[in-house]
This record gives sequence, C-alpha cells and structure tokens, in this order.
Amino acid sequence: MTMIPPTPSRARSHTPNAPSAEDDYRANKLLRYMTRVEIDALAQKIDHLHYGKGELIIQRLDEDGGIYLLLEGVLLANQYARSGREIGYRRIAAGSYFGEIAAIDGRPRSVNVVALEDARIARLPQRLVRSLFDDSPRFLRALLEDMAGLTRALTDRLFELTAVSVACRVDIELLRMAASAGGDGVRAVIRPCPTHAELAVLVGSQREPVTRELNRLAGLNIIAQTGRTLRILDLPALAGEVERIGGDL
Repeated sequence: MTMIPPTPSRARSHTPNAPSAEDDYRANKLLRYMTRVEIDALAQKIDHLHYGKGELIIQRLDEDGGIYLLLEGVLLANQYARSGREIGYRRIAAGSYFGEIAAIDGRPRSVNVVALEDARIARLPQRLVRSLFDDSPRFLRALLEDMAGLTRALTDRLFELTAVSVACRVDIELLRMAASAGGDGVRAVIRPCPTHAELAVLVGSQREPVTRELNRLAGLNIIAQTGRTLRILDLPALAGEVERIGGDL
C-alpha cells in the first residue's frame, strides 16, 4: 500500500519549551559516556520541541546540521520514490537519536524523519554539535560506536532485501523490535507496534504478504496482537522460524 508523504513541518515552527523537571534528555544513548557536569552544561543550549503524529521532523535534502534526541514517541526514517512508493529505513525509538550523518559530513539530509505518534524531542543545534566534536571525546566515542552499529545494521538489511523471503524479513524485523523493547529472552512486548502497512515499508514489501505472515505466526501461538500492542509469546520459536525459512541466511 502506497502511503502519502506527510505534510512538511519545520522545527522552527515549534516554539522551544523549557526543559522538563526530569530533563530526560540526560538518559539519551548519545550522551551515555559524558559526565554529569558535561551534560549539565548542555541544558541551556538545547531546544525542546513537540511534534504531532504524521508531522515531518526532518525532510530529505534539508541543510540543517543539528542532532535530535528522541525523548518520547516513535519515528520512521523514510524516503519516497518518484512513483510515490515509500521506502522505510528504520524505526527510531525513544532514547535514541537521529540527524548525525549530516552533522558529521555537513551535507544535506539523506532521508525524511516522520512522527508515527506524538513525539517530544531535544535538539542539539549545529553549533553545539560542532563544539562537542572538538571538545568532548566521550560524545565522539558514543557517536562512533553507534555509527559502526548502524553500518552493520544497514549491511544486514541490504542482504535481507536481496536474499531473504518477505516472511523471513518480517520475522527478523519482529526480532529486532523485540530486542529494542527488552524482555526476558522468552517473551517481549512491542508497544506501539507498527501497522501492517508500516511493517511492510520497513521490510520492503506490500501489506498483504506481511499480514499473511503475521497471521501465520499468530496461528502458531508465537505472537498475539491487541490493538497497538504486539506480544511475542515465544522468542526462541520466532528465531527458529527465521532459521527454518531463511535458507542460507
């Protein structure tokens, strides 16, 4: 199912808010190695922004070089073909961040980022990011580790798109989301879970084969969905399905 691109929105149209009492940007993974003193020094330099569901936070080819910390909500990094087909790259969960590629190389944005639900964001302006590059080896350490992880993840996705069936890609994506959501190694809860159309975008397919695979997994009592909550009831069994139908993966 082709999704209509969201109406563009710009951060400057959102009035920055005072930091919340919890200052929850402090827990973002990008700042994980920085000292409390370093993080405290950022407080008056960060913009706190709100976006509604469906709003475009970053548009491909924008030239802003800031980095965005996602405090609450779920986002999607995507791009649209000339035909209107949506290509999804990754879901961005609370506690993560985005915009680092343009911040590093100074080139325009490579993808769109759209809010899948209401989102709160802390933005590190470009000047602040540049000063952190120069003055904070702890900031750079986290960024470099995450860039390496992103490169590995995108390499895996490229392989999956060319060598793995849609059903197997759906199962792999569910395992990824389960890992991000946490759990006890046997069960996991994904909330909010993507719609079938959103999951199809992420695995490079159409909604119908995604729905068939989810129904098959539900019939095997591997998953169960209620509204926007997806429960993975048996993670080892889901991993076993990847091994079984993945062939040479």
